[in-house]
Amino acid sequence: MDEGGGWLSAGRDERARRLITGAGIFALVAAVLRQPLLVLLALAVALALGVALLWRRFGLRQVHYRRSFSRPRAFPGEEVVLEITVENAKLLPLPWLEVEDDFPTTLVFPDLRLDPSPKPKVGVFRTVFSARPYERVRRRYRVICAARGYHRFGPATVRTGDVFGFATRTEELEGTDYLTVYPKVLPVTALGLPAKQPFGDERPVKPLLEDPLRFSGVRPYAPGDHPRRIHWRASARSGELQSKQYEPTAVPTLAIFLDVNTFEHFWEGLDPEKLELAISAAASLAAYGLEERRQVGLYVNAPLAGGERFVRLPPSRHPAQLGRILEALALLIPYTGHRVEALIAAQARHLPWGATIVVVTGYVTRGLEDTLASLHRAGHAITLLAFGQAPDLPNRPGFTVHRLGEEGTLADLAEIRLA
Repeated sequence: MDEGGGWLSAGRDERARRLITGAGIFALVAAVLRQPLLVLLALAVALALGVALLWRRFGLRQVHYRRSFSRPRAFPGEEVVLEITVENAKLLPLPWLEVEDDFPTTLVFPDLRLDPSPKPKVGVFRTVFSARPYERVRRRYRVICAARGYHRFGPATVRTGDVFGFATRTEELEGTDYLTVYPKVLPVTALGLPAKQPFGDERPVKPLLEDPLRFSGVRPYAPGDHPRRIHWRASARSGELQSKQYEPTAVPTLAIFLDVNTFEHFWEGLDPEKLELAISAAASLAAYGLEERRQVGLYVNAPLAGGERFVRLPPSRHPAQLGRILEALALLIPYTGHRVEALIAAQARHLPWGATIVVVTGYVTRGLEDTLASLHRAGHAITLLAFGQAPDLPNRPGFTVHRLGEEGTLADLAEIRLA
């Protein structure tokens, strides 16, 4: 959307043209009467009005406003450079171009002062450029990533006009850009994870599966063996059917369930400090699990920005899995009316037996306790991290409970022991 302003607004173009015509006629009359000063005055008025109309009509033609970041993703505390570029891709110069851009107040701009905005968590960045014909002007600003999230920049409004201030032209630019800030990921030493069995007793209650790529020998054929298991050469030598035997193996799987509810009822709101604790813990555990060559998955009872109803990233050891998990936690919209125990019950059936289920929550409900107890009986190892409360759940083999008190902060994560 664009609009005109100043003394020569869009509705006054015709009046301005009549004034220019009148000034021309006046200059002719003054010339006939041999009044050079009046001729010059009339021509100056006509020229000023003509220039004002010219800038009002063409001032914002082929003017491009762009934002770019030195990198589009960062971790909390890191510094990113925001570059703003204005390009005047036409012959008509821009004596001035005023820019008003929406910046997120959740980030820190050391070199800028943002004006208040009626929009929540938004400040208005104002600056003025000037550009010669076909000139590109760049300015750089430091941005400190002070908070996790998906931070939006824009939309912007640009305004220009003539040097006399008779006419202005305003245009609203709909383009937006985003800076993704990952959650805080703590190293293993900061988490205080023990070297052995960091998620408690994970011994499976069922026999391990066989890995068909790890041949260990032969055994007598047993009814029900697949024909592909038959070792024909060994069978020919022994005179009896022999089947291939493989080494037992199991790929350790870690399924992290993050609960964004921090109170018993969702209408009570959210505790931001407790929620960020939980998100940071989930990110740190995912990074540790992948470093230990586990298959790691993430499930959250909340949607992503522009995404589905729930976050569902199936367990994987792909090199890009950590990036997917951090991206999901950065884009998380932490508002939900859904209980995490319902999500756990729905997704647990898709997990391999014996998978370790880690639940990170700020509020342990009775339903969550019952769901975890049922999964424990089904052969899953359970680790529960409860922030801000002490659930009445004893530690037992294969079921580990860790509590972080009401005074917990990100620094307190260094005291966690998942043993």
